Amino acid sequence: MKRKIAVLFAATMALSSLPFAHASNILELYDYHGDEVTASVRSAWLGLFPQKDGQFCLKPTKVSITRVHDEIIDDDPKAKTGKRISVPGKEKPTFLFGGIPGLKAGAVLTSRINKKEHLQINDQIQLNVGDNKAKLIVKGKKEDKEYYSGFSITLESGGIKQQLVSAQQISIDTSPSLMWCGDLDGDGKVDLIMDTTTNYNVSDVTLFLSSKAKPGKLVKQVAHQYSTGC
Repeated sequence: MKRKIAVLFAATMALSSLPFAHASNILELYDYHGDEVTASVRSAWLGLFPQKDGQFCLKPTKVSITRVHDEIIDDDPKAKTGKRISVPGKEKPTFLFGGIPGLKAGAVLTSRINKKEHLQINDQIQLNVGDNKAKLIVKGKKEDKEYYSGFSITLESGGIKQQLVSAQQISIDTSPSLMWCGDLDGDGKVDLIMDTTTNYNVSDVTLFLSSKAKPGKLVKQVAHQYSTGC
């Protein structure tokens, strides 16, 4: 099953309490615990596929969800409560999107970023999508070799600031990560995929789209996939 290695702390994440319909999904090609995946193969799926030039494209994709043995949950060696996400063919997508309005097949303008395993305090990551420029700013206080306090991640663009993640206390090795950035919905503005987790044993892959943002905001959280390691 999917794992994240860090240390558990209580945390408060901006936007994390928003309701989501099961029809909107973001998945990776992983084995999940069975109760974590509510997606249906009958949904219309788009895969985000990397290209040789460092860009990406969205393509209609057939998704399979099959039962597999969950080495963490299944005591019976014959039990199969886990769910494996897979697609046919040699070409594999980085992410799969199901039932998300506004996404269409075609080339996706992608910001060239240096992917970081964990975002650290004082990071300022420039995100350029065509003529649109944005920045992720990470703030907090380093308490010691292991912990941050007052941790926050803010997206800034065009004079607007929007906090995406916040935590009162967090392990340095548990901080969220930026997984992808580009113009996924075709409106010329920055969209993000982040793992917003602040929990050592949890992954929370989250899609933020600019086209769904409310007035005075830059993006809106439209889908996420929560998964645990054990």
